[in-house]
Amino acid sequence: MGPALVSVNAARGSTAVRARDGTMTRTRGARARVKAPRSVEARANESSSGDFITDMVGKIFGKDALSDPEPLGLKRMTKEDWPDQWPATTEAVAAAVEGDDDVLRVVRRTLTQTQLEKLRLGVAYDANVHGWSARAFHTQLDGQGAGILVATTADGEVFGGYNPKGWLGYGEWLDAISAFLFVIKNDGTAVKLPKVGGSGMAIIDENGQGPQWGPDGLKISLEGRAAKSRLGTYYETMPDGSASLFRNTKRGTAVELKSLRVYVALEDTEIAKNYQPNALQWQKGELEQIRADDDNPNHMDGFFGKIFGGKKK
Repeated sequence: MGPALVSVNAARGSTAVRARDGTMTRTRGARARVKAPRSVEARANESSSGDFITDMVGKIFGKDALSDPEPLGLKRMTKEDWPDQWPATTEAVAAAVEGDDDVLRVVRRTLTQTQLEKLRLGVAYDANVHGWSARAFHTQLDGQGAGILVATTADGEVFGGYNPKGWLGYGEWLDAISAFLFVIKNDGTAVKLPKVGGSGMAIIDENGQGPQWGPDGLKISLEGRAAKSRLGTYYETMPDGSASLFRNTKRGTAVELKSLRVYVALEDTEIAKNYQPNALQWQKGELEQIRADDDNPNHMDGFFGKIFGGKKK
C-alpha cells in the first residue's frame, strides 16, 4: 500500500489519515505537520545573496573565498552602493535635496533606491528653452548619464520616467531593470510604475528620436509635442488597472505636451568617483574610443576588438 494522505482538523485537534484503499482512521493529540516541498524559486532565494559576484564565487570556489572583499578582483554590488542593479521600488519617499526647484522637490520622491536619490540635480534639457526637437534633446543629454524626465500635459498632468543608463543616441535598446515611469497626482503624491518582464528593452535610445521607455510604455515625439503610453507589456499598469499614464485616455492615444525637462546629476556619488572597473569591464574611455571608429569598415568592435584590437588595413 502506498503512503497515506494526511489532513488536519485544526478545530478539533485531531488528525485524519486516509489510506490508499480509502479507509479512514482518526487520532487525537498534537496536530500533524505536513511539510510541503519547497519550490524551485524558494530554494534559489535561500541560496542567493542578491549579488551575482558573491554567488558565482561561492559556488565555484566555496564559502572560504567569500571572506575576500574583492574575490578574484571582482567587486561585489550591494543595493546601497549600486541601487540600479535591482528592480525599482514602488515606494516614493526620497527626501528633497538642497537646491531642488519646486518641480524637483515633488519628483525627487520617486528617486528612492536610485543612483540619483541623494545627488544634486540640474536641468540638462528644457524643451521650451533648447527646442522641441530630437536633435536638441540628444545634443543636450547624450553622455550626461542617468536622468529623470518630467513633463506636463496641456491638461496639467505631471508625468515622466527614470532612465538609469542615460542617452547616447547610438540606436540601442537598453536593458535597465531599475527604470520606471511615474505620475504625480493632484495631491502631490507619486505613483511609480516599474519595469516588468525583466530588464530587456527598458529604454529605446535612437538617434533622431525623442525619449522612449520600452517599445510602447512611453513614447514622446518632441517635434509633435505629444506623448503616447501603453502600459502592461513593458511597464506596470496604473493601480486602477488603466493601461495609459494619462487620465481618461485610452492606451496609445496621444496627449499634447506643454513642458518637458530632463534632470541629471551635478555631482557623482563617492563610490562612483573612486570606482575602478573590474578586469572584465570596460575601462574608462575604452567604449567611447571604440565607438568613435564605428564608421570604419576595417574596425573590429565589441569584446573581440577589446582583446585583439582593430583590424589592420
